[in-house]
Amino acid sequence: GTAVKRWSVVYAGTGTINTSDAREKTAVEPLTAPEIAAASDMARAVGRYRWLAAVAEKGDQARTHIGLTVQRAIEIMVSHKLDPLRYGFICHDAWAADGDTPAGDRYAFRPDELLLFIARGFEARLAALEAAA
Repeated sequence: GTAVKRWSVVYAGTGTINTSDAREKTAVEPLTAPEIAAASDMARAVGRYRWLAAVAEKGDQARTHIGLTVQRAIEIMVSHKLDPLRYGFICHDAWAADGDTPAGDRYAFRPDELLLFIARGFEARLAALEAAA
């Protein structure tokens, strides 16, 4: 798939493998206080939604999904004075018109990175609770 021609579902026996070899990365640095605050806020922003196309096709039978929108994640990052497009979990693709496909754009997440970002926010909240106990 591509940003303009997305696959609707990918079936696999196991999850994808994303390489993570330390020899190919800079040193891993701790998240900053604003990043941890944004991660905690994103966790609180998770809710339920339905795809508009599914609602148009299936009405009340459209399934409910769990998550948040990229636009909401961007708002949260900006509220903490972070540049959202500097983070790999937020993606934005734009394309030119091509044949029957009009020009457009679409926002997306890299869910594995987003969930790790949010998990770090959870860890900070748990550590604060443990320290206070």
